[in-house]
Amino acid sequence: MKYEISKYLDITRNTEAFTEGELDTLKEVLEDLRHNNKTSYNLLEEEIDDKLVGFALFGRTPLTEFTWDIYWLIVDKSFQGRGIGKSLLIRTEEFIREKMPRAAIKLETSTRKKYSAARGLYKRVKFQEAGKLPNFYCEGDDMIIFYKEISAQNKNM
Repeated sequence: MKYEISKYLDITRNTEAFTEGELDTLKEVLEDLRHNNKTSYNLLEEEIDDKLVGFALFGRTPLTEFTWDIYWLIVDKSFQGRGIGKSLLIRTEEFIREKMPRAAIKLETSTRKKYSAARGLYKRVKFQEAGKLPNFYCEGDDMIIFYKEISAQNKNM
């Protein structure tokens, strides 16, 4: 972790997509990552001109043989639409491929309109919609689950 936790929280807050409760959860996860050397969390950062502009926070899914979860994929609002999210997803897949020859990646997101660009990105990099849980986050806000299997042989996005 190169940056202070406040930098990650700042760019996440600036996306205007997350609640204070979600930011508190991110802070807890980042603190665990910083202070617990046995944590299962991994963090990849994206910089432009030595400035943090995005990050991916991911880890092994407990009780699974080869599944990983992407918990947070954040790009600073002023840098969105420049391929940074895609770059972070590619780097995450590369990191996972280095750890195991076969893996699956799962991520969850909201059906709210402000997440439509993220959902489009996941589909463009070949994540498949695996399911939907109605009214998961709140009334009218479903959870969409995306899933992608990867291996050392299928390196194309």
